[in-house]
Amino acid sequence: MDILIRELVGLEEIAAIYPLYEQTGSMPEGLFRERLAAMIAQGNYRCVAAFIGERMVGMSGFWIGVQLWAGKWAEADHVVVDAQMRSAGIGAKLMAWIEEEAARVGCDITRISMVLGKERTHKFYSRNGYADDALILVKPLSAWAEAEFPEYAAHKVAMERG
Repeated sequence: MDILIRELVGLEEIAAIYPLYEQTGSMPEGLFRERLAAMIAQGNYRCVAAFIGERMVGMSGFWIGVQLWAGKWAEADHVVVDAQMRSAGIGAKLMAWIEEEAARVGCDITRISMVLGKERTHKFYSRNGYADDALILVKPLSAWAEAEFPEYAAHKVAMERG
């Protein structure tokens, strides 16, 4: 099985990831395109996809940035492999591509943020050399965010109890 990883460029080409993205979320396509356009406009978002022939079987966005604590970094954003193709090495190939590109552009680290409770995802990143080194705390500021981060609702209830 030949897997080709290539970078997607421009809003229309990147928006072609939507069918894969839909496997992990329920965002309407209009909102997806609106957010994607805003991400691209920031200038530090890029996207790669994995193909078998003409079929897109995996994708990941990634960001390049700089922070005092981390130096120059690349962060994979929403790595998705088609449900029928998981455990075939596609995710690892996507991450390897991002890591090679990060090294090429002078990044000091690669990193990933993920939602709690996704043990299979956590194991995947651990197997691919990532270690727990940070904690990201989230405070939703919109109804959408409260629905998207259900662990916050439990925290909010606990805080209200006292």
